[in-house]
Amino acid sequence: MKALKIALAASMLASGGAATAQTASDLQCIVVSNAFAGAAKEDNAQKIAEASVYFYLGRIGNTMTSAQLKTQLEAQAKTLNQQTAPGIMNKCTAAIQAKVVMLQSIAASAKAAAAPAKPAATPKTTPPPGR
Repeated sequence: MKALKIALAASMLASGGAATAQTASDLQCIVVSNAFAGAAKEDNAQKIAEASVYFYLGRIGNTMTSAQLKTQLEAQAKTLNQQTAPGIMNKCTAAIQAKVVMLQSIAASAKAAAAPAKPAATPKTTPPPGR
């Protein structure tokens, strides 16, 4: 609930606008991540769920008002139950993992491009006999 309160408070800074279908999916991830963050028994699972809340909060557009956000969060919470929540949480974290892999790939490519090329080894030649 703490992360949800933070999400609601942060949304008060947003201006008006309509939510998109992507936003509905992101809001569902916020709700389920918040629930898992509060219920997780392992520290690592709790940290992953908390990070998911902030990741998906960052994907919500600045055009949504706090009233719209509250309405959307409540609507998404109604779609979740104990049977569907784990699958949705897995989907949400898989999307985050895909972004992490993409970022790591870009970083590796940039690092490889920035590395100076090693000069090719010149073959050793032996002088002809008698010299």
